[in-house]
Formats: sequence, C-alpha cells, structure tokens
Amino acid sequence: MKTYEKKYKRQKQYVTGIDGLRAIAVLMVFAYHLRLPFARGGLLGVTVFFVISGFLITRILVSELESTGTIDMKKFWIRRIRRLLPAVLAMEAVLIFVSAVFNRVLFTKACEDLLSVIFCYNNWRQIFNQISYFENAGVPSPLTHCWSLAIETQFYMIYPLLLIFIKKYKNWKKAASRVTALLAVVSMGVMWILFDPSKDPSRVYYGTDTRFFSLLFGAFLVFKTTGGRVRKVISPVTSRVIGGVAFAGLICMMARVDGYSSFLYRGGQGIASACTVLVIFSLLNGDSILNRLLSIRFLKWIGDRSYGIYLWHYPVIILLSKGQQTSWWVNIVEFLLVIIISDLSYRYIEMPIRSGAIGRSIAVIRKRPGTRQERKRQLKTIRRSIRAGALTLAAALGVLLCVAFVPRENTLANAGDMEKKAEKAQKIANQKAMRLNETIGQDAWQDSRKKLQSNEEMLSSLNLLLIGDSIALGAIDQFYAEFPASISDTAVSRQTTAGVGVYNSYVSEKGWNGDGVIFALGANGLLHDSLEKMKGLIGEDKPLFVITVRAPYVNWEGTNNQKIYEFTEDVDNAYLIDWYTISEGHGEFFVEDGTHLSSEGIRAYVEGIKEAVLKVYSEQI
Repeated sequence: MKTYEKKYKRQKQYVTGIDGLRAIAVLMVFAYHLRLPFARGGLLGVTVFFVISGFLITRILVSELESTGTIDMKKFWIRRIRRLLPAVLAMEAVLIFVSAVFNRVLFTKACEDLLSVIFCYNNWRQIFNQISYFENAGVPSPLTHCWSLAIETQFYMIYPLLLIFIKKYKNWKKAASRVTALLAVVSMGVMWILFDPSKDPSRVYYGTDTRFFSLLFGAFLVFKTTGGRVRKVISPVTSRVIGGVAFAGLICMMARVDGYSSFLYRGGQGIASACTVLVIFSLLNGDSILNRLLSIRFLKWIGDRSYGIYLWHYPVIILLSKGQQTSWWVNIVEFLLVIIISDLSYRYIEMPIRSGAIGRSIAVIRKRPGTRQERKRQLKTIRRSIRAGALTLAAALGVLLCVAFVPRENTLANAGDMEKKAEKAQKIANQKAMRLNETIGQDAWQDSRKKLQSNEEMLSSLNLLLIGDSIALGAIDQFYAEFPASISDTAVSRQTTAGVGVYNSYVSEKGWNGDGVIFALGANGLLHDSLEKMKGLIGEDKPLFVITVRAPYVNWEGTNNQKIYEFTEDVDNAYLIDWYTISEGHGEFFVEDGTHLSSEGIRAYVEGIKEAVLKVYSEQI
C-alpha cells in the first residue's frame, strides 16, 4: 500500500496543499448533505472539485503535448477509467445489494440510474427526469451525486481533443489560453441566460454546457504557470495574500451562501471558481501559511480519500437517514461509516488498480519463471488473482440477478393517476372561474355575506383562489367539499415562484375578483420575493393565506418556512396556515414519500385551511 502511495506522490510537480483543498471541499459537500447549519452553500465543494480537476488534468495534458507533440488518447482514457470506474462499480454493487434487502424504493431508483452512472451521462438523465416530477418524488436516488462525475468525464473526452487541434498552430499555448478563457465566459453566460428563478434550476445546475466553466477556469490557470511554478508577474508575498483572502472568501461562501439562491447562478459559481483558482495559484508559489495549513496530516489523509468519500457519503446518508435532517449521533455514525468504507476503497480498490496492479499481475502470470522464488511468486499471484476475479464475478452476477429479479417499488405508485387528476383539476378551475364571474359580482356578494349566519354558509359562499402544487392537488376534492364556491388551481411540480403568474392570469384573462388568495407553494424551490409580489398584486384589502411547507427531502424547507413565519407576522392582512406544525409527528398524514398527503393528511390539511379562513372572515362580518 505504501509503495503505491510513494509512486503516486513522486509524480512531477505534486502540490500537497491541493489535497487539503480537496479535503475541505469534500467535507463541506458532506456537511451540506447532512444539512448542517455551517454548510448552507456546501454544494460549492463540487465547484472546487471541478477547478482542481481542470487544473491537474490540463497540466498533465500540456506536459504530454510539450514532450511528444500530441496526446495518446487511448492511454489517457485508460488512466481515467482506472482512476474513476473501479470505485464507482464497487459502490454501485454494494448499494444494489443493501438497498435490495432493506429499501426497495432506493433499490428501484438505483437500478434506474445504474447505466447512466457507468456510462457517464447521469447529469443529462437528471435533467430529462425533470419532465416527470415523480421520478424524484420523496427520497432522492442514492446515485444523484454522480452527476458531477459525468461532467468531469465529459470534460476528459472533449478538452484533450481540443488541445490536440490547437497544438497544430504556432504559439499554441497562447491560443489555447484564449480559447479556454472564451469557452469559460460562454459557459458562464449560458448559465446566466438559462437560469430562471421561476423554473426548476436543474437544467442549469446539471448541464454540461453550464458547468464546464469551472473546469475551464482550472485549465486556464495551467497556461498562466510554467513547470508548476507561478510566473513572475506578482511577488510571492502578494500571491500569498491573494490566496489567503480567496480561501477565506471561498469558506464564507460555502458556509453562508444559500445553495439555491439566484446569486449562485448569476455569478456566484464563477466567483467560487475564481477564488479556487487564486488559492491554487498561491499554493504553487512555494511555502506559505496557507500551504502549510492545507498540508496538515488530517487534511492530507482526507484529501487522498476524497474521491471515495464523495462516492460513498450520499448513499450512506440516504440509506440511514433518507436525506432528512437527523440527530447528531446519527450524523456521527454516518461520518464514521463513510470514512471507514472510503479508506477500505482507497487501500484495496483505488490505489492498487490506479498503480497498475492488474497489469503487473498479468505480467507475472505470463512470465516463464526462471527460479523457484519466481515460481512461488507466480503461484501466489495466480491464487490472489483467482480470488479477486471470483469475487468480482460473483459481485457482478449478484448485481445482475438483483436488477433482473428483485421486485421494484416506486415511491408513488399512483403517479399517473395524479397527473391525470392535475389535468382534470385545471379544467374544473377554469370552468369555475368563468361561472363565478358570470353569476355574481363582488358588490352583490358583499351584501349577501352580511346575511350569512353559520360557518357552513360562510365557507360555501367564499370565492377564494388557492394556488398550489401537487400537495394541494391531492386535497382538491376535500377542498371543494368545504369551499364549493372557491377555485383550486394546482399543478404537479409547480415552482414556488410561479404563483404570481398564475394569479395574474386569473385577474387579467379570467376577470377573477374574489375574496382572497391561499398560497400553497413552497415545496419546489425557494420563495425568493414571491410573497411580497403576491401581496402587492392582491392589495391590502384582500387577505393572503400562506401555508407552511412539510417537505423533508428538500434543503429549502426550513428557509421557506422561516420566511413565511416572518412574512405573516409583519404584513397586514397576511395570515398563517401552519401545516408544518399541524403535521409534526403525524407520519400517518403522508404517503411513502413523506410529502404528499394520505387520506388522513388530506382531512387535516383542509381542516387547517378551514380554521384559518373562518377565523379571519368571522371577524370581518
């Protein structure tokens, strides 16, 4: 084991501080998925990985181009496959076995993502999966995090070919530098242009075209350095100061910037990439406090195993706590388990295969032994190879049998029914909007309301507009039973910020002028300024009811609920329907995904709306 590490460490221009930077990145990603409060922007750790990978791979490619005039693509891709694929296959095999036994929903999702991970198109699979909201309903796939490996692999396939082409030109380094910078700017621009806060951001977050710039930032740095040392454009002291400031800024972003804010898609990711470039730039400029800090033994150890930690941390979290925020001792168990598994992967899978153990074994087996000692070594190698081959074959066969014969189980078996229900609900909402506005005017209704006596009469005559997503869609029949004169406009996977557009369409296109609005969005993205805009549109006279969110598998649940609490507390004629508190401790209110409503949950959900509405309108009469 130590021999493998020594050979790896002796590679040209090795910078120990980069291992520490990797460690910081993977620990922040881990903390982000554990939902720890100090890692709100921990997903930026992936951005750091991209920059580091772009820098290290491009440095290898440029060195080969300088020495040979070309890149041996076959050898390059074989090295990448040996580096990435064995650990991925081991992780997938274990995941399939464990989930087949303990969690069939996760097993089903892992099977669906299996090929996309192996063949490195998982990021595009996730983009296209957004077409069907129910593909990712409830607990996410334990292979969701492999989207980043797909993007890196796609970079390894495309960028070397680009460098080979540019090498044909005179002063090719300058040309490559300019082309790399241009492509990075274009990629950032595509991210900025395609991002729409009112829509699902997965296209922008997972897209190869929108994430390539981080890898290209790292590649660009290679052309501004020579032999691994910083060109003498600034003093060493200045570069160290810049590196320290950039590192502090990077840590602050990973700790404080909300992972789903618009800022990340409109410059934030670029700033994080630039900070990472400046940190690496500083590390290349010899010894410094930052370099020594990032080279301490613990970070070095974590950095060496960062690939395994990244691969294993998410499946372990999903299997043990289903991606939900949990107690501190469960977090410790998850962390220790990941560290142990990652170390085993590093020692017995990654490093041996990466250092050519398979090739050496084949050479020993094929060689005709000349001495008794060589014969012993050959027999030992053959036995070890047979054991390893048998274990690999058994694992592969076991995975195939599980995939072929273990029954699948979906989170929401009635996904198709709900989509049909959404279409029907939209037709009903349109018909009710037209009928209500034709039959009764606002002034006439205000006069008739004063004559109402009972709560039932009150509810049956109110003309409310509920704007919701698939959670509210599940309760549409019960809602209409209690509020027959109201409208429920609900849609599957409706983004939180889409509520304003829905309201505008009712007012401008359908002439709706009812009594109040129920805002039942928040499970499919951050609220941003949706509540403020909605209240501004409906005016001060009409009440706005806002329902809190119970969506345990999304990271913005707490952020949105906190905003709702503050908004309804501070704004006049805005009222809270606290579904999060109502449903606390009531697992029977939900189906398997922990988000959508069971029959008991439907009754409790509508009852919560009913109580809040009665309280407000009873006081107005």
